[in-house]
Amino acid sequence: MKSADRILARRYARAFDALSQDGTQAGARFEALQQAAQALRLADGYMKDPAVASAQKAAFAKQALQGDDAVAGFVCELIMAKRYYLLPAATAEVGRLLDERLGRVRAQVQSAFELSEAQKARVQEALSRFSGKQAVAQYQTDASLLGGLRVRMGDVLIDGTLKGQFERLKQELTK
Repeated sequence: MKSADRILARRYARAFDALSQDGTQAGARFEALQQAAQALRLADGYMKDPAVASAQKAAFAKQALQGDDAVAGFVCELIMAKRYYLLPAATAEVGRLLDERLGRVRAQVQSAFELSEAQKARVQEALSRFSGKQAVAQYQTDASLLGGLRVRMGDVLIDGTLKGQFERLKQELTK
C-alpha cells in the first residue's frame, strides 16, 4: 500500500473512532466494522467494478449493512469518495486505535512447539510488564525455531529462539 493511502486510511479511521464516546462503544463499533468489511468482501467484484456507479454501490452497502448506521455511513463515505479500496486498511487502523484507547498492545508469539495455557499466561504477563500495557498475544508454532520464543510487538522484535542464538554465534565466529 502506498504511503499516501496509509495516511488516508489513518485519517478515515480516526474520524470513525471519534464517533465513539468510550471504549465499550468503540469496541462494539469496531466489531461491527469488521463484520461489515467481511460481508462486503463477498461482493468485492461488484464493489470494485468501475462500471457500477458509486451511488448504486452505496445503496447496496446501506442495504447490506442495516445494523449500524455509523458503520454504513462510514462505508458509504468511502464509496462516495472513491476510496472503498481503503476499507481493509482503515478497519485495521480502527482496531489499532481501539487497542490504544484501551491500553492494549498486540503481540505475535512464535514457538517451536505448542505452549500450554500456563505458559501462555506467563508469556502474556511478561509482555504486559515489558510493554506497560495489557498484552494480547497470538500464538503460532514454527518447528524450525528449535526452541525458545520469537515475539513481535509493533516495531519490537525479541528473538529468544535457539535458531536465533545459533545464527548470532555463527556471525560471531565468522568475524
